[in-house]
Amino acid sequence: MAEPEGLEVQSGVMEHIDALRLMLLKIVVTYVVICIPSWFLATPLLDYLLKHAVPGGFTIHYFTLLEPFFAMIKLTLTLGAIISLPLTLFYIWQFVAPALLDSEKKFIRPLLASSFLLACTGAAAAYFFLLPCVIAFSQSFSGPNMDAVIGLESFISMLLILVIAGALLFQFPVILFTLLTLGVISVDSMRRRRPAVIIGILILAGFLTPPDVVSQIALALPAWLFYELSILIFSHYKKPDRSGAEVKPEA
Repeated sequence: MAEPEGLEVQSGVMEHIDALRLMLLKIVVTYVVICIPSWFLATPLLDYLLKHAVPGGFTIHYFTLLEPFFAMIKLTLTLGAIISLPLTLFYIWQFVAPALLDSEKKFIRPLLASSFLLACTGAAAAYFFLLPCVIAFSQSFSGPNMDAVIGLESFISMLLILVIAGALLFQFPVILFTLLTLGVISVDSMRRRRPAVIIGILILAGFLTPPDVVSQIALALPAWLFYELSILIFSHYKKPDRSGAEVKPEA
């Protein structure tokens, strides 16, 4: 005897909920496990940051007994999230892939890889270029009657903000590519809305970075260049539809 249609639907929903629960459990367990070695990597990583990514003679201080501990906790949690990101994306892919068509899988695989690589590039740009600029800008105000005393926790907070901001802003091409492929926007609308987008990029960069012009422009400029490059590339891009055919986006 066949099961009623309502029971089949309910059974399918429960299977999806169980799969979602398993995926979230894998992500959390993986993150917790990776945080253990991340704790031991946090101090060498901080020493490396101070040695290679800041101007010479720069030192940091701590002002309370537990400040180094909480600063290392913050660095450990962030480092664990970064290291576990590839596995997190893999678990999400395992959950989503069965519901996708082959053409959609071919579209999403390189998109995920590009997103991860761009995030790493943005984080590296913030670390090697933006952080020294911000520190040099801050030190330019020091003088005979005023000297900078940088706290450990404030330094790590600023470092993490810059790295995360760089990783997020470098996702701009992926977001544009997705919106263009889904037909949400067109190349022509991107051209028309260029002034508004530039203002939005500057506002977002100002929100994500410390309150100085140098770091804001240093993050906003690559995002704007990505936008212009996206217009140039997507003018000749042919997007696949769900049947696998290629359709050129509206110019």
